[in-house]
Amino acid sequence: MPYDDRSSLNESAGAARRIHAAMLAFAAGDALGVPWEGRPPERVDPAEVVRLPAPDRGWPRGATSDDTAQMVLVARCLADTGGRPSSMDFLTRLAGAAPAVRGLGPTTRRALAHFAETGEIPVPSADDLATNGAAMRVAPAGWAVPPHHPGRRRSSCEVLSAATHRAPAAVAAACVIAAMASYAVEGAGPADLLDAAAAEARWAGERYGPMGAVTDAVTDAARGRWSPPPAGVSLDAVETVAAVVHVIREAPDPAAALPYAVSLGGDTDTVAALAGGVLGACDPGGVTALGWLGLVDLGEYPGLEDLAARLSALREDAAAGL
Repeated sequence: MPYDDRSSLNESAGAARRIHAAMLAFAAGDALGVPWEGRPPERVDPAEVVRLPAPDRGWPRGATSDDTAQMVLVARCLADTGGRPSSMDFLTRLAGAAPAVRGLGPTTRRALAHFAETGEIPVPSADDLATNGAAMRVAPAGWAVPPHHPGRRRSSCEVLSAATHRAPAAVAAACVIAAMASYAVEGAGPADLLDAAAAEARWAGERYGPMGAVTDAVTDAARGRWSPPPAGVSLDAVETVAAVVHVIREAPDPAAALPYAVSLGGDTDTVAALAGGVLGACDPGGVTALGWLGLVDLGEYPGLEDLAARLSALREDAAAGL
């Protein structure tokens, strides 16, 4: 979509509002999916999803998981570093927060264990897992950078991913999520978001190649040729990002998208959170109108509106080439 390079105060406030709505929708999708995580689609009760039943793992009703915790950590890291974080900046923050974070994934836990033992970031290895931990936290890198600065956005994705996830497919998936998030803050419609996802997947295939699996899965999902796995969406980064693109295509309204994402089963909280983080920026009014939003426990994350304003300021700086 064409990029409009105006920088008025009204536009700044509009971007901040969109980013704030995206944060709320991200957390809402996370909380909506938490009670159903790991279940196959046939064990997800559509009538119960928006009632946010208490998770069976002892977490409080409306609780969010590591998805929201890491998204907020990334947003704060970006804001505190002027939009230019290092991998160590993020990993240090994550290590400090980790004891209180619910549901950290296997690749992230392994990276944190390595960091605790050595004080260093894990080096690339043939054993690196292409799980979705980088993609799930990276939306703020898109919110904070306008579409006409893809190099800056991609650099942030690589740096923020490398703290825990170095598998090429994991980084490529993160880049696709951030691209959609960037366009969403511009008010892109569903067709533009799908085009942005497919274009970023093609770029990632060239940058991190051979990467046909990423390019094919995202392009197929954007064009309606991808089907959700019968057993539910796994932790695989490519499968996760394809599922998010599929949700945006099939249910572009936040009120429909988040329950639909949960209905796919598997890693329900991550898919719903990422769909919310994209679609929430497109439709801020649709997010605040969610009838069940008040059930989401955001008490752990005060100051999201101010944090959104800080990311909006970063976006203005990036647009100005600063």
